[in-house]
Amino acid sequence: MRLKRLEIYGFKSFADRVEMVFPDGVTGVVGPNGSGKSNIADAVRWVLGEQSAKTLRGAKMEDVIFGGTQTRKAQAYCEVSLVFDNEDGALPVSFAEVMITRRVYRNGDSEYCLNKAPCRLKDIVDLLRDTGIGKEGYSLIGQGRIDEILSVKSEERRNVFEEAAGITKYKARRAEAERRMENTNQNLERVEDILGEIGGRLPDLERQAADARRYRKLTDELRRLEISSFAYNHDRLTGNLEQVDGQIAETEAQMQAARAKEEAGRRERAEMEQGILDADARLSDLHARVLEDTRSAQIQEGDANLLRERIASAKKEAERLAQEREKDESQRSALARQQQESRGKQEKYARDLAEIRARIRDLEGQAEETAQDVAAREETIERGKEEMIRSFNALSDVKSAQARLAATREGLQARLDALENGAQERAGALEAASAEREKAEALLRAAQETCGELEGARDRAMDRQAALQVESQQLGVNIQRTAGALREAQSRLKMLEQMQRDYEGYQNSVREVLRRFRGAPGLYGVVAGLLRVPKEIERAVEMALGGAMQNLVCAREEDAKVMIEYLRQNRMGRATFLPLSSVRGRVLSPAERQVLQMDGCLGLASELVGYDERFRPVAENLLGRTVIARDLDAGIAIMRAGRHAFRLVTLAGDVMHSGGSMTGGSVSARSTSILSRQREIDEHRAAVETLKSRGEALQARVESIGGDLARAQEEVAQARERAHQQDIAVAREQERVKRAGDAEEAARDRQQKAALEQEQLRDSIGEIDEEIRRMDARTGSAERASATTQEDIARMTAELVQRREALEGLRAHLAEARATEAGRQAEWEMAQRDEKRFQGSEQELRAAAAIRERSRNALLERMAADEGRLAEKQAALARLREALAAQNETLEAESSAREALRSRIADLEARLEGERTRAAQAQESLHRLQLAQGRWAAELKQLQDRIWERYELTLETARPECDPDYDEAISRGRIDELRREIRSLGAVNVGALDEYEETRGRYDDMERQRADLRKAQRDLQEILDELQKKMEEQFAEQFQRINEHFARTFTRLFGGGTAKLQLQDEKNVLTCGIDIVAQPPGKKLQLLSLLSGGERALTAIAILFAMLEIRPSPFCILDEIEAALDEANVANFADYLKQYSRDTQFIVITHRKGTMERCDALYGVAMEEKGVSRMVSVQLRDLEEQLEEESHDGE
Repeated sequence: MRLKRLEIYGFKSFADRVEMVFPDGVTGVVGPNGSGKSNIADAVRWVLGEQSAKTLRGAKMEDVIFGGTQTRKAQAYCEVSLVFDNEDGALPVSFAEVMITRRVYRNGDSEYCLNKAPCRLKDIVDLLRDTGIGKEGYSLIGQGRIDEILSVKSEERRNVFEEAAGITKYKARRAEAERRMENTNQNLERVEDILGEIGGRLPDLERQAADARRYRKLTDELRRLEISSFAYNHDRLTGNLEQVDGQIAETEAQMQAARAKEEAGRRERAEMEQGILDADARLSDLHARVLEDTRSAQIQEGDANLLRERIASAKKEAERLAQEREKDESQRSALARQQQESRGKQEKYARDLAEIRARIRDLEGQAEETAQDVAAREETIERGKEEMIRSFNALSDVKSAQARLAATREGLQARLDALENGAQERAGALEAASAEREKAEALLRAAQETCGELEGARDRAMDRQAALQVESQQLGVNIQRTAGALREAQSRLKMLEQMQRDYEGYQNSVREVLRRFRGAPGLYGVVAGLLRVPKEIERAVEMALGGAMQNLVCAREEDAKVMIEYLRQNRMGRATFLPLSSVRGRVLSPAERQVLQMDGCLGLASELVGYDERFRPVAENLLGRTVIARDLDAGIAIMRAGRHAFRLVTLAGDVMHSGGSMTGGSVSARSTSILSRQREIDEHRAAVETLKSRGEALQARVESIGGDLARAQEEVAQARERAHQQDIAVAREQERVKRAGDAEEAARDRQQKAALEQEQLRDSIGEIDEEIRRMDARTGSAERASATTQEDIARMTAELVQRREALEGLRAHLAEARATEAGRQAEWEMAQRDEKRFQGSEQELRAAAAIRERSRNALLERMAADEGRLAEKQAALARLREALAAQNETLEAESSAREALRSRIADLEARLEGERTRAAQAQESLHRLQLAQGRWAAELKQLQDRIWERYELTLETARPECDPDYDEAISRGRIDELRREIRSLGAVNVGALDEYEETRGRYDDMERQRADLRKAQRDLQEILDELQKKMEEQFAEQFQRINEHFARTFTRLFGGGTAKLQLQDEKNVLTCGIDIVAQPPGKKLQLLSLLSGGERALTAIAILFAMLEIRPSPFCILDEIEAALDEANVANFADYLKQYSRDTQFIVITHRKGTMERCDALYGVAMEEKGVSRMVSVQLRDLEEQLEEESHDGE
């Protein structure tokens, strides 16, 4: 097998189709630096399956496609083909010629072909396996391999030898085994964690399961005993009720007889009491007359005492008024003196203010003039500085421009001379190129028409496929998002509904009432469930209601009584009930409702929530006097306006209570509140239905697109193949036209550009000379102007400093004068206020004196009138005292007669008391019997209700389960004992039995998984140990072979000497470093690092040839590996290469003349057009000239 040819199209710099045919022996590829020679090696490496863009000297795989130039558009794809001669059947296929092709498109699509039939990269790798050909084999050797051998890093050098020894596949298998071992360890660790978690839970679950079993056993026994106790007590209570009915009838007869005797005594007592009443009436009349006269006498006495006190008080008041009149005269004299002093101060302060203000005006004028002068001087200096800077910049620019122009002129003149020398040669090249172009264009036009039609069909098919793929991907993403949202909504809805069913969040008492009386006609529910609260005010309403959210709404007080009795009897706590028959709403008055119009007020809570009209009294009772505000700022203003007569709550939940107290702060976050629970359930139900519909629609669309996409992919494949075949045909013609056109265009362009450039160069040189002369003149004037400007700025700056100091002094004097003015002004205003105060005080004294004089005169007149009325009162009082004495005698006689009647009534009352006692005793007995009857009836009803609630049994259905040997005394103690035992178990998880069984089964499964993983650990460890042994044996064996070949190759390349490879630690062959020891002819034995650069490179080449001996390849591409050798060593290398080529085909990319001379065929790579590589014919003479030029450039 040998490499027959290489075809390249659109790969890197090879824009046009290139075909290289390789004969036996050595084929050389030559060309200048940067012409694209190494791209040939990259093309071979790429077509053999290289996946790393970095290895191909690119950033991404699309970089290998020709990217276009200024005159060429970018290619849509690139293609490389290797053709092998398989006459010897070295490749396991039945073809004498095998073509391997790789193609990549700009959209990222790529494909491999084997003899133009699509295939996979794996198929190509399998085909070339064990042939020595491949991107990792020794069919491609570049300068990088030399660097790896020469590297001072042991691991890089080891990689080369391990690859040559053929253990890299074992290392890959070991890495895979280690990865699987790591995964196994991680899985084992995860299983251990799960086992630890489950194992930690099992004891607790086992205990809970035992408790559950114990609980079931106890409850079963308790049921049997309670049902038997129910039947026993039911029979006992029924017998008691029959007995008490007879006792009640007998007691009622005894009570009726006692009441008849009591009635006769009451009639007799009534007659006696009537006589007492008549006597009482007469005594009452007498008492009334006595009381009236006594009251009149007391009034007269009081009036007389009052008149005496008024006279004494009037005398004292007259004396006080006389003393105050003398005091007012003294105060008026003092005020007159103070007014005179205040007027004098005002006149002095007014004179001082006038002088100070005149001085301030003078200082302000001086300061204003000075400030204007300073501003003008600063502006002048700034203009001077700007002018100076502009001068400096202009001068610097002129000098820089002069230097640039001089350098530019020199370059332009050199270029002009070169163009004038090559004019005749360019004219001849243009004529030859034009004839060739016209011949090629005719053949291209026909191929392009067909290609355009095929490309249009392919692009339309690809656009449709891309659109369908994008839509399909987007639909997939949307389906996943919708499914995730649906699962989340369903989970949330399930949780909310479960919480709703279990009355989660309610007090235990409320929860028990709702469970017991669910569906009862008298119970409507809790407040939180009857109100519909908008989401935005839920927090506010929740804080306003507080515990009232769990108040129970019922129809009547009697319904509430039944439920309260149920809670009390079962010791289930307390609850608040709101009977609609008694609850009355409380709302704001019309005056208070005015605050609802204020800014920040959202409204009245009872009007913002929704509810059934039946429950309006409840809503208004709880929220009718609660206002909702936006925030506390608005709330404070609203409450002040309403005088804190109602309650206010903000949207954040802060509460302002009637009376002024406030409650607020942070509120703990909860997943849901009982107030918003029903709203969230409704919202999630709607969301679930919406998401289900959306998911079904998306799935239907995906299924529809699937069929369209399959058809579109088939159309694209067919269109792409047709377009590709036509592209190849067009490319061949394009290449022919392009070569001719490029040659013509290049020749014409060179001629036109040369002529135009000559003319432009002459014009530019003249303009540069003129510009240099003008710049010389401007430089002198700019330097003189700059010096003058600097002197003027320095002088003006000194003057400006003096004027600023003068201005600061004026401003200080002005500030001092203004401070003095403010002080005098304050003193003058104070004197004025004192004078006004003195005048007001004098007026007040005069008015008070006049009032006191009038009061004194009126007081004297009133005192004389009171003395006359006092004499009249004393005479009337004497007459009343005489009438009272006669009335008291008559009253004493009537009282004696009444007392006699009372004595007779007392005797009768004693007899009646005996009868009442007997009747009361009968009534008490009757009452006790009725209480016992009611208690036993209630106990019987409670017993029936309890057995129904617990076991849903009646007496008839319970009797079959009764114990015929039931003993109440013994069983009552056992029942109490069972209840204590059940209570001692605490909260029993009845589902723990199932949970324990499930967890136990999972634990056993995990145990089995752990055993499997541990076995996998052992198996993988055995594989690792086996691989380690295999690698050590193979590396040692192959290393010895490489060492032997290296010694022979070194001697042949160097023309003598010795060399060997040494392991730094032979006991650790897979990790130790590798030393290269060489002894070139005439030198002593030394390490590779001590050799010269050329010797080191040739030694590395010897190692590569030794490796090639043990891993032969049908062909080998060498990319400038001899670049560091001198001419003598290049000759040795080339001779050895020529000799070795009898068994291996070599393609050598080189710059060295010695290597080229030994080649059987040469290809030249040139870049006549920037960015585009082309194959050209190569003559040895041209190569010699090129090599001489490169050597001169290097010097």
